[in-house]
Amino acid sequence: MTRQRIGLSLMCVVGVVCVAVAASGVAQAPPAKQASAAKKSGTAASGPVMPGSEKWTDIPAAAMVGTPSVEMGGTVKMAVLQGDPMTAGRSYTLRLSCTDGTKIAPHWHPTMENATVIKSTLLLGMGAKWDDAAMTEIPTGGFVSAPAQMRHYVQCKGDTIIQVNGIAPFVVNFVGPDDAGPEKK
Repeated sequence: MTRQRIGLSLMCVVGVVCVAVAASGVAQAPPAKQASAAKKSGTAASGPVMPGSEKWTDIPAAAMVGTPSVEMGGTVKMAVLQGDPMTAGRSYTLRLSCTDGTKIAPHWHPTMENATVIKSTLLLGMGAKWDDAAMTEIPTGGFVSAPAQMRHYVQCKGDTIIQVNGIAPFVVNFVGPDDAGPEKK
């Protein structure tokens, strides 16, 4: 084969590969209806989320169960980055934003909770009874994982953003100071 034919053959192969890659990208793009349905249901579609582009909302009432044993004293907002935190069995990633001094009373979650501090500092305590002296500072970049039903409480030190991921449902079950937690088997 001559050099011209080899060059022409390579260009054809590259062209076919480019068309195939482009076609596969189009085939994998989510239909507009799915993206629209995700927005309406409060779930988030996959894709990049740039700092400051989060859509902050109130935490759904269904995610808060029981009565807090400690006055919150601040504001908490939620932004869903990925998935659906309210549908059992679905993965999710969300961010919680809280104002300086906000307290989240002792509580537990039905599934494992993984949290990374994105901004400021989170104070974390373990157990069903609030104890300022027992809290640990988790700075920006710090990570904590709590197994299902682990009793814990938090306070925001500065205007704080926490990224939480796990398997839904994302539910905060408030407990009283006498709640011993689940029985050991």
